[in-house]
Amino acid sequence: MLRWETRRGTGIEIIPTGTFLLDGGTMFGRIPKNLWKKWFPADDQNRILMAAHALKVTSQGRSVLIDAGLGTLYDGKEAVILGLAPAEATPGPVDDLIFTHLHFDHAGGIQGLDLKGAAVVARREWEDARQEDPLTRGSYRAEDLAAIAPRLTLIDPPCLWGDHIEILPTPGHTRGHVSVVVDDEVFFPGDLIPTAAHCHLPCIMAYDLYPQEIIRVKREFLDRAQSRGWLTVFEHDPCVPVGRISKINETFKAVAARQGRDTAM
Repeated sequence: MLRWETRRGTGIEIIPTGTFLLDGGTMFGRIPKNLWKKWFPADDQNRILMAAHALKVTSQGRSVLIDAGLGTLYDGKEAVILGLAPAEATPGPVDDLIFTHLHFDHAGGIQGLDLKGAAVVARREWEDARQEDPLTRGSYRAEDLAAIAPRLTLIDPPCLWGDHIEILPTPGHTRGHVSVVVDDEVFFPGDLIPTAAHCHLPCIMAYDLYPQEIIRVKREFLDRAQSRGWLTVFEHDPCVPVGRISKINETFKAVAARQGRDTAM
């Protein structure tokens, strides 16, 4: 696990909750395979390795988890298709849990999590997750929503959660997708920027429901991350879990960070 501390003394932990496999073409949309395979080599089924990182934020004895990973509760066929490999690391008990959105690879870990307090979800995301939609039917699981419901707290971003966490609307992947900024230092964009390679503006996923919107929002937040010097967590990147954003002309790139130090990619 990678750990940092902000200038305000807030503890930051990147928790690798496991890995899984997804179709590479779906992850990179319109980008041809001869380009994206340089970043993510594919297996014989065109699948690439994805991580599922969660962010644990600790201050004054309270802990907040951002996203819960995909968990382990899948039937045999699903587990094989996903190439599911759970990690030994667990978040441990947490006071609150904030979701960037409710797709299975971000919400599945709610089942079995030692959650003491609220499960925090943007109101629009909660509404959409419970709708029957052929494009999203495979992304939301009823069992995850049922586990969230007893502790559900709905929010209308932008808003604050405590003294250290800012929750910002970042629509595009879904209408209700949010991202999190901690102490104006650490940026957790969720599926707005799932891997370091997705810092390139044309790299968007086929899973992104609103392509034009996500490019607009991604450009806005990459600019902000670069100008503010935010440490950026790439939730699905198994090789570059965290980095800082650089910009040359209109081209954004990630510079990998390791345990409080930055190293060139």
